[in-house]
Amino acid sequence: FEEKQIMFGDYLRMGATGDDRYYEEVVNMVTLSQLLEDYLEEYNLSLTTTMKLVFFLDAIHHMSRIARILRQPRGSALLV
Repeated sequence: FEEKQIMFGDYLRMGATGDDRYYEEVVNMVTLSQLLEDYLEEYNLSLTTTMKLVFFLDAIHHMSRIARILRQPRGSALLV
């Protein structure tokens, strides 16, 4: 058996808002990692203090779950 981790998200199209966001499967983790770096760079350019993050595989999976939860109406989670 080949182990493949399945992950979905609506953040794969940078700059998309509202109805333009589509929930789709992440097929390339390298592309997703680069996209997250681009989001981080955009965030750091908009503020005076920079945030330094490392996007390793487990962090990307957790970020995807948290993003899905927070997009739901009244979405909240207890992070332990």
